[in-house]
Amino acid sequence: MEDEAWRSIDVIHNNKGEPHVLQQKVKVFTAGVTEESSGYTKPTVDHRLVPLAEVTK
Repeated sequence: MEDEAWRSIDVIHNNKGEPHVLQQKVKVFTAGVTEESSGYTKPTVDHRLVPLAEVTK
């Protein structure tokens, strides 16, 4: 089974000094039948910046 998720990498401040979180998209591969099974992740080239306030709500 394969899914996608975003992993937070670093906190970056923009030109106004506002904190944003740099996130990288990862593909999640599960090793078993259930979602609770252990698996592994593979990073992709997709990144995004998200305001810190949205991540910590």
